[in-house]
Amino acid sequence: MTVMFVIMAVAAGSSALAAIAIQSAVALVVNGFAVYAMRQVMGANDYSFPYGAGKLENFSAFLCGVLYVPSGLFVMFTAGERLIHAPQVGYLLSLIPVAVSLARGGVLYVVALRMARRTRNPSPLLVSYTLDYRIGLLTDAGVMISFALAWLLIDLGAPAVGDRIDPIVALAISVYMLWVGVGLVRHNFRALMDLPLSEQEQMAITRVLAHHFDDYDVVGSVRSRASGKRRFVDVELGFDGDKTVEHVHTLSRHMERALAADVPGLQFRIVPVWKAEE
Repeated sequence: MTVMFVIMAVAAGSSALAAIAIQSAVALVVNGFAVYAMRQVMGANDYSFPYGAGKLENFSAFLCGVLYVPSGLFVMFTAGERLIHAPQVGYLLSLIPVAVSLARGGVLYVVALRMARRTRNPSPLLVSYTLDYRIGLLTDAGVMISFALAWLLIDLGAPAVGDRIDPIVALAISVYMLWVGVGLVRHNFRALMDLPLSEQEQMAITRVLAHHFDDYDVVGSVRSRASGKRRFVDVELGFDGDKTVEHVHTLSRHMERALAADVPGLQFRIVPVWKAEE
């Protein structure tokens, strides 16, 4: 898709196709890193290691935003110049890659949407792809309609208006790139850091601890953090000598199930402390 858009942008003299080519090039880089990230996340380990690998997904989305912002500014500057001079554009030729992109984007959007609906807590990468495919469909459809309208205006003898539709479309794409890029940078930069759980999630943990108070004797430290889409909670609970390890495991499972709805992506663990015998 990137090669096709570059060739067609040069052949048709279209700044809008050049903007889409830049988007495709950014997607190529991000997808390449995403493949690496997913291979790392899904790689088999002799020991369970859920910490940190999931952030590669957030970094993929963060990388996409970092590349989108300067690319969007470049497209905006170039389209602004072409809006003033308004060179001729081969609109019929430009419709070919956009039609191919529209068909491809439709298939990918349906696949990503089905995957997201089947997953209770979808990954940040899948969410960003689903959103990007949906907006891409709307963008391709809008570009096709605009190019068809521009070709009709030129055919009707209004080239001054028709030739300026291409840079106007490019300006719209650049604004979209900046909007998406800033959003991805802001959201995923925060996700790259380990942060405490939200106040609402902490309150849910407190309610569950209060509900099961008869199953333990005392609450020690409660450690929680968020890493990507995962939530980690370690609770230190004191037990008397009559409580068995099986009792602790059962209590841990009950608490985790009770918290699953309020704290998605939770990994809950009880750190038991038994009282010393008299």
